[in-house]
Amino acid sequence: MSVRTLPQVRESLGGFIQQLGVPPIAGRIVAWLALSESGCDSLDAMAEGLGASKASVSSMARLLAERGFVERVPVLNRRDSYRLRADAWENILRTRLAELASVKGLVEEALWLLGEDEHPARARLQSLRELSESCAVLERDLSSLLTRLRRSGAAPRARPKPTPRSSPPRD
Repeated sequence: MSVRTLPQVRESLGGFIQQLGVPPIAGRIVAWLALSESGCDSLDAMAEGLGASKASVSSMARLLAERGFVERVPVLNRRDSYRLRADAWENILRTRLAELASVKGLVEEALWLLGEDEHPARARLQSLRELSESCAVLERDLSSLLTRLRRSGAAPRARPKPTPRSSPPRD
């Protein structure tokens, strides 16, 4: 196994985040903040480090803030710094669970259209409906489930929020 560099890992993490339903630059911003020393950086520093325009980084940071993944942090009279929210990963999971839960309506419609007759797709659709219902329960109970797991020691505890800084991550 070859050893990868931090920028390579950052790109892979950004690609993974992108698969969770955000544009490529947004995934790269999340990866940048996740791997930075402080967990907080300015739009200028992120734009420079990511090789992207400040306008693109700014609009994607706003999108990520709307989705609950990052938050704006005032740093020395500047309003354009961001950090990952302490609950960013939980919010990503909650978003995915909600998406999976939302398919139930489509499955119900498909089952209704199949009617009462036996159909080869019925068992597959019923299985998808069960998954959707399970995801809805998980989404609803996620906060309490994570709290119970943390208390039992079965889940890592949330780390304190990082101290804001304005420097790019070191490679």
